[in-house]
Amino acid sequence: MVDSEKTSDIVGRLAMFPSELIRPVPSFVFAVPSGWVLDDAPDSMAVVRTPEEVDGFWPNLVLSHDKVARTLDLEQAAKVTWAKIKAQCPDADIDMQKLVKFGGLPMYLRGCTMSAPQSGRKLAQLHAIFLAPVKGTGRTMDLFQFTGTCPENQTEKAAPVFLDTISSFRFT
Repeated sequence: MVDSEKTSDIVGRLAMFPSELIRPVPSFVFAVPSGWVLDDAPDSMAVVRTPEEVDGFWPNLVLSHDKVARTLDLEQAAKVTWAKIKAQCPDADIDMQKLVKFGGLPMYLRGCTMSAPQSGRKLAQLHAIFLAPVKGTGRTMDLFQFTGTCPENQTEKAAPVFLDTISSFRFT
């Protein structure tokens, strides 16, 4: 025999996923560069990379996601992410930064160079930071970031591929 009072109490305490407060990551699409491979990696949503190493390195573009306070804006997000980079790579320098829109989606773009912490190899990175449209109630929103990394001497070849991929991103 089922105790209906106990069952009702349990049902009233259930946290459901997805729900208004336990939201899933917003759905999206982006174009994988021709000849590149879609892959997964720790601490990322997705990675696109060259199918083979280039000069002992795998040029790659990592898509990551974080839940952040709804009060955060792109300028603040850029400062926070830059502080994390500088903590890991004190010699990191910003070569370019600007606000852009791709398909109506505002993004903060940053180009930088740094020495890899383990190898000391000079790397170039392109960061694209953007926020998902806010829906429903709650105190958080979704922050996405693409981080494209390649050896510094491969920037001219990799940067257009990174930008094409980033500019193709759309929330669905």
